[in-house]
Amino acid sequence: MLKRKMFRDIKNNFSQFVTIFLMVMIGVMAYSGIEAYMTGMTKTADKFYSENNLQDLNAMGMFRHEDLEGVKKINHVKNAELKLSITALTDEDKTLLLNCIETNKISKFYVYDGEKFDGKSGVWLDNFYAIENDIKVGDTILVKYEGMELKEKVRGLINVPDHLYDVRDESELYPDRKEFGFAYMSINELDEAHHIFNSIMVDVDRKDHVDSVKNDIEDKIENAKAIVKAEDTSSYVAYQGEIDEGKTYVGVFSGIFLFIAMLSVVTTMTRVVKKQRTQIGTLKALGFTNARILFHYIGYGIWVSIFASIVGLILGYFFIGNVFMNLQMDFFEIPNGRPAMATKSYLVAIAVVLVVSLITYITGRSILKENPAEALRTKIPSVKGNVLNITKKGLFKKMSFESVWNIRDMLRNKIRTFMGLAGVVGCCMLIVCALGMLDSMNYFVKLQFETIYNFDYKLNLKEDMTSEEVKALEEQYGNHTSQSLGIEIKNDDGIREANNILVTDAKGYIRFVDRSNKIIEDPKDDGVFVTFKLAETKGYELGDKITWHVYGDKNYYTSKIIGFNKDPQNQNVTMTRKYLESLGLEYKPDALYTNTDLSKTKEIEKVEVIQDIDNLKEGMEGMLSMMKTMLVMIIGIAVLLGGIIIYNLGILSYTEKQYQFSTLKVLGFKDSKIKKIFIKQNNWIALISVIIGMPLGFYLTDWMFKTAIEEHYDFSAFIELRTYVISALGTIIVSYLVSKFLARKIRNIDMVTSLKGNE
Repeated sequence: MLKRKMFRDIKNNFSQFVTIFLMVMIGVMAYSGIEAYMTGMTKTADKFYSENNLQDLNAMGMFRHEDLEGVKKINHVKNAELKLSITALTDEDKTLLLNCIETNKISKFYVYDGEKFDGKSGVWLDNFYAIENDIKVGDTILVKYEGMELKEKVRGLINVPDHLYDVRDESELYPDRKEFGFAYMSINELDEAHHIFNSIMVDVDRKDHVDSVKNDIEDKIENAKAIVKAEDTSSYVAYQGEIDEGKTYVGVFSGIFLFIAMLSVVTTMTRVVKKQRTQIGTLKALGFTNARILFHYIGYGIWVSIFASIVGLILGYFFIGNVFMNLQMDFFEIPNGRPAMATKSYLVAIAVVLVVSLITYITGRSILKENPAEALRTKIPSVKGNVLNITKKGLFKKMSFESVWNIRDMLRNKIRTFMGLAGVVGCCMLIVCALGMLDSMNYFVKLQFETIYNFDYKLNLKEDMTSEEVKALEEQYGNHTSQSLGIEIKNDDGIREANNILVTDAKGYIRFVDRSNKIIEDPKDDGVFVTFKLAETKGYELGDKITWHVYGDKNYYTSKIIGFNKDPQNQNVTMTRKYLESLGLEYKPDALYTNTDLSKTKEIEKVEVIQDIDNLKEGMEGMLSMMKTMLVMIIGIAVLLGGIIIYNLGILSYTEKQYQFSTLKVLGFKDSKIKKIFIKQNNWIALISVIIGMPLGFYLTDWMFKTAIEEHYDFSAFIELRTYVISALGTIIVSYLVSKFLARKIRNIDMVTSLKGNE
């Protein structure tokens, strides 16, 4: 009998139970989906690194086989391999990072198609580059390097664990797979003159021995100029940074979604059970025990929330998790990426069911404390004198009847009003945040590529250029140059951390900007500039000194911090050429900036890569397009949840006011007047929510950029006026349309049921 009653009650209150189902489902879906995506990112990488033996260390320098044998003899070195990495061109003047090796036991290939590496002729090509350029196994490609032209058959299409994320240089944020890729071939394909390697990949027996092996290589291998941990390489850092950002998304976006949904569900379940007050009194009078009645009403919440949680977990994995994961797999070169359901998601789903059940239990228990005679009477809302008195004074006297009526109703039903406000504020905040992140990213593209970068083309110079060759280029294209130096900064505890110094002699082609994004004119030459984000991370202040050394040079230098500058995509140290030379170090430029039109120039002698500023900008915008897809999904979920919450709020408001609306009808109020009263209150709540939600959306966006974004980037909130307008209008319009829809019910109110039930 009670089961039939439960199904009948669900049918009679179908819209409210549907909103409960949808809110639980959306909350669980948002949380589990983003969690599955992040867990999948972590597990996919861990599996790829482990199965394909990512190296622990990269020793940089100029090496021969005797150096390799020396490394292998060091304690705790499990294996080591030589590698020569050079920048080559194809017959279409596209750029390849060409890696020449002897064996492939470390950082092993994952072969999508073709053969395993066997040390014989041929080339193993970056799978993403091959797809973009329609290259297949068996095709022949031309590789050009320092006068050599090698025609190589493509033996395999591959992914490699230390090439998850490859860009031509630090100017690019987004890999351009059409114009740039990596390739591997046997060192035997090059002539003997090129059989000198520039790196040794080192596999250490245990992670806790990596630092000791690093120190031993520095001490014992003379040709080792720099030793870099795998965790400090751009490929590893970029991927791990994405995971770290995602962990914050789980706690922020999905956490807020879940919190908002649960607030509304709790309010709705409380109202559903309180609406059953007369039935509870009847069951009690018929002799049903309190425990049996409680179990019956807890079932309402349990079954709806269990079913909604299961659907939410499934949709979270297959919808959000898969979509987000596929977007990342288009960005990072890693095979077999798939979402993975985390244990936390199941625990959250169970917690949601328990919370809904607990609220149902508490509400039912409070009604069961009353005796049957009291419970059988419909509870009339208590009207407190102070609520009435407030609306009789001052400004309230001049208000219309519907305004005063709504103010009194909101004050009498504080919890319902607060829950409605909290839900709509949260959704408005999420919409502002998601749209604001896009605004901010677009703004910083402009800052990077129009304010800081003030050139049309960047020429990446080859390492072996002589000073005469540099001068010849400067005479032709201008003397605006820079040099990047890999360094280690030693802190007060003696711990060394990898970083880089940009030495600039660009004379206005690369500009310094302050925290307000204004150009710093004439930066000083008696110290170093540190980016704001790096200074905040390490606790540097103006006038502090940093101790550092260049890779390959064991001499340490101490430099005073004379200023801070902002760089959206690189957190490093910057100095002028004059200051570098004052330390006794040679300035050897590796980049030249020019505004000379090079649109028809494909190749320049002694220049590795010619980069167009527009292409660099397009690369950044390519990353934005990926973010846009993710944020559109988040906006869609926020709008959907917001609409459901507004609808749910309207249903609750309408249900609780039937008695009052019936009374107004008896007093002669027309349906149109009562509808106006009903719609006005919901519009007020939407308007107040927008006023609160918009600044909160700004602060959430700013916090996301400062906390969630990986430490190599420095973004802050910059939200356009149109974003606030769209968010505000969207929230208010949805509220109005939902209220208008629900207001149609007013003409169908059963006057007898509404009024006589309270006698």
